[in-house]
Amino acid sequence: MKEATENLHLILTDQLYKVDEIGATNQKKTPEPGQSKERPLETKEVTLSPGLQVITEPLTDTSRATLTKLLKAIHQDIETTSVIESWQGAILFEKTLIFGHQDEETKLNSLQEKESYQILHTHNISFLDNHKEAKIKLWLVLKAWFNA
Repeated sequence: MKEATENLHLILTDQLYKVDEIGATNQKKTPEPGQSKERPLETKEVTLSPGLQVITEPLTDTSRATLTKLLKAIHQDIETTSVIESWQGAILFEKTLIFGHQDEETKLNSLQEKESYQILHTHNISFLDNHKEAKIKLWLVLKAWFNA
């Protein structure tokens, strides 16, 4: 049990649940999951790069801090991870973590294995910031996926 919760403290801190009142008034409203009018994500017919790609809504200071902590917990660095702040990107890496982009067929927090790549869809980061249970479910999947 100790191993299962060893890095959980990195993503479950009290600071993650505080609302940045200054930033909250200046933030743009992000589209609800499944309501994006942008073209769906696609896999390019190229050799996939090893490593992790993150596709997410535009990041606020709070969501960037959350993402940084999530990546640190799975031994990844936000500076060396490909982070795309748009759902118009293409899947170019062997592992892709997608925050917020979903449709009726998408199963959240369930690893999808396609030919030579793996995709994990989960809630958008702002939702995770406010829902501890959802963050714990994501952590359990990430821990198994990255052997963290």
